[in-house]
Amino acid sequence: MPDEPARDGSARVLVAEDEEAVALLIDLDLSESGYHVTCAPDGAVAAAALDAEPFDAVVTDVRMPNLDGVGLVRKIVSTWPGMPIVVLSGYMTEEQNRTLLSLGVQPQALLEKPDGFRHLRSTLESLLGDRAASRGGSPADR
Repeated sequence: MPDEPARDGSARVLVAEDEEAVALLIDLDLSESGYHVTCAPDGAVAAAALDAEPFDAVVTDVRMPNLDGVGLVRKIVSTWPGMPIVVLSGYMTEEQNRTLLSLGVQPQALLEKPDGFRHLRSTLESLLGDRAASRGGSPADR
C-alpha cells in the first residue's frame, strides 16, 4: 500500500447520501476517477461503515434520515480526527454551515448541489493531499 493517497484517486471514499440517484452519480463520477467508493443511505449506516473498515475521506449530505450530516461529522471529528470531509448538500442552513465550520470542515469543502458536483473531485484531491502531507499517510493504510 502507498504511504499516501495516490494522485490517480485510488483513495477509499465513503459517501453518505440518502437520495439513491445522487449517490449513484457521485459513485460513478468518483469511481471513473479511480476512487474506491462505498455508499451509505444515511449517517447511521455511514458511521457503522466507518467503524467496520478504514476510509480515506467522507462525502456527506446534510439532510438524511436516522443521523444527519452534522451528526455524522460530529462522530467523525470525535472518533477519527483529521478525516477529510466534504459536505455536498442541496440545502444547508446558516446555522448548519457555522456548526460544520466550527467542527473543522474546511470552507472549500462545503459544496452546494448541484454546482458542487463540478468541484467534488478537485476538493477531495486537495483534502487528501493535505492530509497525507500533514499526517504522513493515508488513514486506510493504518
